[in-house]
Amino acid sequence: MDNATKALARMNMILHDCRPRKSGRTTRSPRHISRGRRSPQDLRFRRANPPFSTKAWSNGFDPANDLYGRFAFGIPPQKNGDYAFLLHILTCLKSTGKGAVILPHGVLFRGGAESTIRREIVRRGYIKGIIGLPANLFYGTGIPACIVVLDKENAHAARASS
Repeated sequence: MDNATKALARMNMILHDCRPRKSGRTTRSPRHISRGRRSPQDLRFRRANPPFSTKAWSNGFDPANDLYGRFAFGIPPQKNGDYAFLLHILTCLKSTGKGAVILPHGVLFRGGAESTIRREIVRRGYIKGIIGLPANLFYGTGIPACIVVLDKENAHAARASS
């Protein structure tokens, strides 16, 4: 969607000793699907680098009829795709998977559909932790950010203790 973001993502993969793969529109056509498979369990990856606050994340597909069930907790707003990528990553984790995603700090307190999605993710115990990051930490991003740490393996324990 954005050549600068694509270049930074490729550079990030190279710096982390990963072979850059084909890029594409993750929400519309995930490229890491096993050949001939179409269930969330077939969507597996080791690393992801979502863009901050993509304004037209759903262009080219209908999230209400998503083939992969990524938006069962709600559909993020059209003009803010942060939760679209968070839900994509969460859905793609194995049942014992753990992940961390860097997102704008706003994902922690925005209302509307994002509040509904956030409430469901917390209720299910998928969030292991949140690390706040200061503004101007990343190139080209003057806003504060956060790292949302996800843990599907221990989510049942978090639900049981609450």
